[in-house]
Amino acid sequence: MTGENYVAKDGKCVTNIDYHLDTSAKPASKYGLKCPEEKLKNSNEETVIQEPILKCRYLIALMGFLINFQINCYRLNTSISIVAMVNNTAISLRDASNTSTTSCPSNLQRVEKNPRYQVEGEFDWSPEIQGYILGSSFLGYVVTQMPGGMMAEKISAKITIIMGVFISSLCHLISPFASWSNTYFILAIQFMRGIGQGLIPAASCVLAANWFPIKERGFLNTAMMSGFCAGALLGGVATGALCSSTLFRGWPSVYYIFGSLGIIFSIFLQLFLFDSPKTHPRITQSELKYILLNQEFSFSGKRPPIPWRKLFTSVPFYALTVAMTGQFWASTHFVSVHPTFLGTILHYPIHENGLFASVPFVLQIFLALLVSWISGWLNKHQYASVDSVRKGCNLLFSLGYSLCLLGIYAAGCDKSISAPFSILAMGSVGLSFAGCMIAAIDMSPTFAGTIMGVSSIISSLSGFIMPILVGVLTNEEDLRKAPVWATFLM
Repeated sequence: MTGENYVAKDGKCVTNIDYHLDTSAKPASKYGLKCPEEKLKNSNEETVIQEPILKCRYLIALMGFLINFQINCYRLNTSISIVAMVNNTAISLRDASNTSTTSCPSNLQRVEKNPRYQVEGEFDWSPEIQGYILGSSFLGYVVTQMPGGMMAEKISAKITIIMGVFISSLCHLISPFASWSNTYFILAIQFMRGIGQGLIPAASCVLAANWFPIKERGFLNTAMMSGFCAGALLGGVATGALCSSTLFRGWPSVYYIFGSLGIIFSIFLQLFLFDSPKTHPRITQSELKYILLNQEFSFSGKRPPIPWRKLFTSVPFYALTVAMTGQFWASTHFVSVHPTFLGTILHYPIHENGLFASVPFVLQIFLALLVSWISGWLNKHQYASVDSVRKGCNLLFSLGYSLCLLGIYAAGCDKSISAPFSILAMGSVGLSFAGCMIAAIDMSPTFAGTIMGVSSIISSLSGFIMPILVGVLTNEEDLRKAPVWATFLM
């Protein structure tokens, strides 16, 4: 493929991948292409398009919110419920551990004095096995990132997303039966759940590129991705409450309820989700015209082939991959291994574990939406370019998360200090939602799914590595000892 095929001529747009290799394309910034605005300027029609209050693109954003809600909800379901599923006392006895050496003994005394807190699970999975169970879903998540993006671009984003939601929900629903069967079966089911969820993120990027106008892209994309925060928030609180209840024997109810809701949701998506404005049967002509005039590519004509050579020789693509890796590492820490830290080191009871694992996501949602609005305002008034805003958001996220994690380490057993640092650390991840998380769409709306899929293959590996790393480290010592956790936090 040559760069000339994508140079902006006669109203045709170039992809940002070509931009970095072909200086004949001159958009206003590295990421924000202005072809649709040029069309509007050259148009003889200067009238303001009146739109209905309830817009179809906002409903698409709401469905995207719920789709992402499902992903992190399932992750928190698993990472918190596994604390209730495992009999840590049995593990300690089996490994001849001396529980008197447990860390934070003052925190443990309150738990031991209250009989309703003394609930041990039915599985004697070692920390290493727990790490593999938590990490196997992320391995599946890695496998289908690129296929999901390519399938969404070439076939249908709607079909890809529905497949992902249904497969992951079905696997979530049958997870208790897999756990009771044997360890290998639950590992396989968790892997398959990750396979389903891996289809979703890149397909969501394609959906967003098809639906969201340039000027609204930052806010609507952030609104969609705030579903990750809301899913973790509700999933964590509900999981803690359900695990400490007697409904369906406690922890199995988490999988029955949320898995069933996910299957129902996949049917809802089949009825109300559409690939593009042109395929929506109920969209108004005014909204359709508004979206099409504010898009960076045309829905008509044959989609150009993927420029693989330009992709893998693009420096911004590798910068995006590095940034995404940092974002996934931070997110995985809180949705995967942090509940184990709260339960085994700080000795939070299961219902409090779910609550404290979820509270940071309230701040994350707030910061994500606030920073998204601020970045859009800066772009609109031309105080900063799109790429400067994206880089700035990522810088603030990285610094905030790293410093707060060191604060958690320094706090030791003091819950009153550790909790605020946890909230601030996870809240800072929300800053990345207006940064690297939507940069793939800025770089090339046409190939957003492929870019997101390829970069996520590498970045998502952190989700697989982190739980296993924690499991292997803590398997060498008592899970209730702090030194290895301290090393990990550092």
